[in-house]
Amino acid sequence: MGFNEELSSKRDLAGAVIVTGAAQGIGERTARTLHARGYQVFLADIQTDKVAQVAAELGVGWSRVDICDPAETQKMVDNAIEAHGVVSALVNVAGIDGPYMPSTEVDPAHWRKIVDADLSGPWWCIQSILPHMVAQGGGRIVSIASIAGVFPCEGISVAYAASKAGVIGMTMSLAQDLEKHGILVNSIAPGVIGTTGEPMPPGELDQYRTDFPLREGGPQPVADAVDYLLSESGSWISGTVMNVTGGFWRGR
Repeated sequence: MGFNEELSSKRDLAGAVIVTGAAQGIGERTARTLHARGYQVFLADIQTDKVAQVAAELGVGWSRVDICDPAETQKMVDNAIEAHGVVSALVNVAGIDGPYMPSTEVDPAHWRKIVDADLSGPWWCIQSILPHMVAQGGGRIVSIASIAGVFPCEGISVAYAASKAGVIGMTMSLAQDLEKHGILVNSIAPGVIGTTGEPMPPGELDQYRTDFPLREGGPQPVADAVDYLLSESGSWISGTVMNVTGGFWRGR
């Protein structure tokens, strides 16, 4: 696995944790990490074959979800509640990459596709779980944003940057609104992790490794950050953007 499954977090979450985007990358590693550390996890993804395989390996429940469809996010939440009774946390990982397109060439289809998946999608998931969390008197919500949402990044679509900035703004606004209900809302801004092969052309990658000695982090540091925010140690953290960028974003 590449991580220590003997580690455990002291946690105060009695219910299940929904992890979207759990079929691969950050979502899969987060699901595996949380499961290994004693959380009840419920997996969701649009890639049914892949998420079913991960769920089978962990012996946990799963649901298909297209996060762009509010009806499907509601069904995901309903399935998780049916399976576990209580859902204490939602981890929003599902989304799509934002391949570069010059801003002057961005068309409505490109914009809507990325914003629907990377901003509206996490919101539909949150909206679907909120009544349950309010009724039970608390919960945790963690959304995966991006360094592109807080810092200019070359080779990233403006639609992607806007979506991830929106996730961060949504996090802060929701935290202010929901703390009175015992619901803590946070986000994580990963840097270059390299979950889909080399994150940039070889020449650029070499320069990146020179400029940033911590190199690509892989998905494990992000999964560990999620674990921390869900643990007892995260019980006094709300409305934050956790910097997990390997030095790409410093001192801001």
